[in-house]
Amino acid sequence: MSEVLLREHKDGLLTLTLNRPDKLNALSFESFKALAAAVDYAAANVATVGCVLIKGAGRSFCAGNDLGDLGGVFNDGDNSRFRSDTVERLASLPMPVVAQVHGHCMTGGLELALAADIIIAGESARFADTHGKWDLVPVWGLSQRLPRRIGRAKALEMSFSGRLYNGQHAAEMGLANFCVADAELDAAVAAFVHDVLGNSWRSSRAIKKLVDETDGMALKAGLAHEVHRSEGRGPETAERLARMRK
Repeated sequence: MSEVLLREHKDGLLTLTLNRPDKLNALSFESFKALAAAVDYAAANVATVGCVLIKGAGRSFCAGNDLGDLGGVFNDGDNSRFRSDTVERLASLPMPVVAQVHGHCMTGGLELALAADIIIAGESARFADTHGKWDLVPVWGLSQRLPRRIGRAKALEMSFSGRLYNGQHAAEMGLANFCVADAELDAAVAAFVHDVLGNSWRSSRAIKKLVDETDGMALKAGLAHEVHRSEGRGPETAERLARMRK
């Protein structure tokens, strides 16, 4: 039996590949157990993981929750709370998290992508929230993360209609950071991750922390928080400035 999640840690990048291509990478309980273990690994290796990339094998990023799991007998710990906690822990990792999306990115797959700080889409990407189609209500964060990312009105449009939005539409509404041709997707993601890893990892983690801590604050409160909580210059600052002057 093949692994449901492939994990590769190389040169500071932890790549997690959903690996159920025959199921369009639908998320089973086994998928979540493997994802939870990968999140544990990233959190325990902050010194050597500067960025996490999550993507899907085969034709799609992720078609959503494996609906077969919903109708079967639940195993110990196989519940929505475990799954929602896993998505939240992915979103809360201290380092930047990037989602590379092609093909289906629907409902639970969309919730997983929304846990990433950055979403890079191929033109073939098809984003949708189909909770309403199955008489379901989000429990993995969609009702909170989607409106914060694209605004209340557009989020409700997606949820009420269940319509598909392609990669370009996603970029235009701010769901995806940018969209590229499918043939260029791997290269575009590799170039972006290279830029991320080339900057100070400490700085990226500290900036993400400030943004997360001040989410929802009024501007003045957020500015005060930044002044008092910013980690400021770091141990690499002098060396990086010296390199720039050469």
